[in-house]
Amino acid sequence: MSPTVTIIGAGPAGLAAADALRRRGIDPLLLERGESVGTSWRHRHEDLRLNTIRWTSGLPGLRIPRRSGRWVGRDDYIAYLERFARRARLRIHHGVEVLRIDGAPDGWRIDTGSRTYRSQHVIVATGHERIPKVPHWPGQEDFRPPIRHVATVRRAADFAGRRVLLVGAGNSGVEIAGHLVDAGVERLWVSVRTPPTILPRQLHGIPLHPLTLALRPLPERLRDRIARAVARHASGDLSPYGLPTPAQGPYERMRTSGVTVAVDQGFVAHLTAGRLTVVEAIDRLDRSDAVLRDGTRLQPDVILTATGYDPGLTGLVGHLDALDAHGRPHRSMPGLHFIGYRPALEGNLRQHPAEARRIARAITRRPTGPRIAVS
Repeated sequence: MSPTVTIIGAGPAGLAAADALRRRGIDPLLLERGESVGTSWRHRHEDLRLNTIRWTSGLPGLRIPRRSGRWVGRDDYIAYLERFARRARLRIHHGVEVLRIDGAPDGWRIDTGSRTYRSQHVIVATGHERIPKVPHWPGQEDFRPPIRHVATVRRAADFAGRRVLLVGAGNSGVEIAGHLVDAGVERLWVSVRTPPTILPRQLHGIPLHPLTLALRPLPERLRDRIARAVARHASGDLSPYGLPTPAQGPYERMRTSGVTVAVDQGFVAHLTAGRLTVVEAIDRLDRSDAVLRDGTRLQPDVILTATGYDPGLTGLVGHLDALDAHGRPHRSMPGLHFIGYRPALEGNLRQHPAEARRIARAITRRPTGPRIAVS
């Protein structure tokens, strides 16, 4: 008999895992907290487009339609995931929030609060950007303007005519900054603690995504050198604008912290044209003022934080000692698998099918309990 497999999450990683298992004769059950597939994608802002090219961002057996363009938009990608799930005829229980996973004599016990599922294998595919991380500053309790994470932004146009202090210049910060300027904010300050490596999505009309794939076999130091050269060629020296060259190369930083590069979608042009200003990190908040480390006082109408995400796995599997200091999977144990948690400069979407195949092979070769597959 085929082993029972339950997948937590019906985003692209979960769908890829389900497809790989179906191809090996296993019919998995997917538990999805939302009312449809791709829940996290539905909560992202309407201007979102993939940073990876269309033909490397799809799932096995179904291409993303050409009409979606080179850089697929949010709504087109959600429609694609829906079509994939229908075509594959997957078993998905919607509206199910998994709270905890525990070992059981026959495999694993999955607790949702209202119901308990049992399964020989569990694949966790809840995504590495599940819970927004919002910093806390002294004086925040009495600060009058709203403080929001960029994860709550649905339309950049909602900030037109407002003074915005954006905290963080990682990929999500650099992306939303360009959209905010395009939407007509009155003033945009970008508070930066660690300068990012900013790479263009394409150079002279040629997408850079295939280049990052070609660089994978090279040593990290050489890849960092090439990435820095491309960034310098595309953007020039940004030190006069408050963004010196980062101390770490992008590949080293990704390996040590999980932080990837920032992909330019208009940020650099707006910065050099003076349409946004890079400022120091926030030291404290004082009623209506944001006080920076250099003593500068700003009076924003809203603070937006682009300060990253937590995978949100602590309550789910933290008690199993399966997570590292960053809350990402690191430990092996029979029958528990993770997919979609390994950062990659070339993007996660391309990795999902290969990760899914590895996990499916492990399950079918050792149905009584393979070692954990962490991807």
